[in-house]
Amino acid sequence: MDVTNMRRLFEAHREAEAARDIDSILQTFVDDCFLETQALGLRSQGRDAVRAAYEQQYFIAFPDLTPQDEGIAFGDQVIVVWGTLRGTSRGDWLGVPPGGGSFEVPFANVVPFEQGLMAGETIYFDLATLCEQARIPLDAVRQAAAERRAR
Repeated sequence: MDVTNMRRLFEAHREAEAARDIDSILQTFVDDCFLETQALGLRSQGRDAVRAAYEQQYFIAFPDLTPQDEGIAFGDQVIVVWGTLRGTSRGDWLGVPPGGGSFEVPFANVVPFEQGLMAGETIYFDLATLCEQARIPLDAVRQAAAERRAR
């Protein structure tokens, strides 16, 4: 997949995220896609799991979640995007009640491509800073993520 098409698909993905259109988000991914959140040690594999991750880990917990992409680099069938992630803790995150605070943390996404689509996303951000700013107890989020990994 060439750089122009990778960029075009990723931009469509970002537009679908902004619209909270999970069906359109999933259309940018291969069937056996993944969503990996390094800060939590969680990996969702397959469309149903990725759908649930978007709903439960992101859109319910942080309804105004917005990545501001500030840079992009292209490799062989991969892009890396970095910038600032902003949001407000308004809903349960992995079962941890919202803290009500807003956050602004650096992030990076690594997005491999295969079969003309995104294979998935690996997301990196500073969990401790996000939790501190959002007024969410860090230990409770870590524990909830550990329990989810154990399932």
